Amino acid sequence: MKKLIVGITAPGSVILIAGQLRYFKDLGYQTYLMAPNHERVIEYCRNEGCIHLPVDLEREISLLKDLKALYQVIRHLRKVKPDVVNFGTPKVSLLGMIAAKLLGVKNRIYTCRGFRFEHETGMKKTILVGMEKITARFAHKIICISNSVRDLGLDNGIFSASQSLVIHKGSSNGIDLKRFNPNQINAADSADLKKQLGYNETHFVFGFVGRLIDRKGIKELYEAFANLYRENDKLKLLIVGPVEESQISDLSLINNMQQHPGILLVGSQSNVPLYLSVMDVFCLPAWWEGFGNVSVQAAAMGLPVIATDVTGSKDAVSKDFNGLLISPKSVSALQHAMQLLYENEQKRQELGRNGVIWATNFDSKMIWESMHQLYQKQ
Repeated sequence: MKKLIVGITAPGSVILIAGQLRYFKDLGYQTYLMAPNHERVIEYCRNEGCIHLPVDLEREISLLKDLKALYQVIRHLRKVKPDVVNFGTPKVSLLGMIAAKLLGVKNRIYTCRGFRFEHETGMKKTILVGMEKITARFAHKIICISNSVRDLGLDNGIFSASQSLVIHKGSSNGIDLKRFNPNQINAADSADLKKQLGYNETHFVFGFVGRLIDRKGIKELYEAFANLYRENDKLKLLIVGPVEESQISDLSLINNMQQHPGILLVGSQSNVPLYLSVMDVFCLPAWWEGFGNVSVQAAAMGLPVIATDVTGSKDAVSKDFNGLLISPKSVSALQHAMQLLYENEQKRQELGRNGVIWATNFDSKMIWESMHQLYQKQ
């Protein structure tokens, strides 16, 4: 029985590997999740049937805490003696790759979900680039979750072309096409949700799903919508996801959203497909992504998508086939795209139909099977 350890830095990242360890357990692997001790991690391990390996990890650089975490990682690896490790997110990947290399683990996979250095400058960028190069040096294979992330890594000398790969068209975990399927939504449930939200047949709903942080383009989304709303109060903006205050530069933005008569912030929701079902157009104006998985989820639900032509975001949308790609940090570009799709029902329907087709490129089981083949090597 092969032993597989998957590692993440933050408890919230369990969403990035939903269903994955259950899949490998069913294939006969003994599965482990290396992650901080947190109720979300414990619940994930219980649901997926994997063993939790607790490690105290800090997202930011902290020399003493990082050395302590490295010791914990080494201790776990010595005890488990894994055949395969697959670490994703920067901190656990850096420590995990170093430890796995030192202990002679042959199959060392680094899942590269994007680069924090992309929008940094000066010494911080130099440090972050250095950390990525060390991680890559100790990995034997690197799964980049999008082609644009791989291109950025190659351009910055993080890894070589022979060492890195993208599975199919991208994504680290794919999407559950049975769950994100408009035919699985009960029409009565969707109608009830609309009523609860205060929507009726005269309203047109733009939607966003994700963490409310600066780099998701929430300021641009707010301003573009507010401009449109001044001319048409039948427009609505439904925002699904948690507010992360530490990553928002001006918290008055959240207050403005909460006070706006056309905007609803409903927080995190477990039934994301149901909330997508009440939207007419999906918007993700991110500054950068590793891979815009939620854009594919929206496409699978038959929604036209507005996304940005930037790293990781552009890979999740087929330009002009199932969505529109716009310049990042541009209120005018976003507003124009939103207005265009609002006015053109035929275009919305065409993009929505095509989105269901596009999403089939990202079926979770297809992604996991390719991982399984990679795990058999080395």
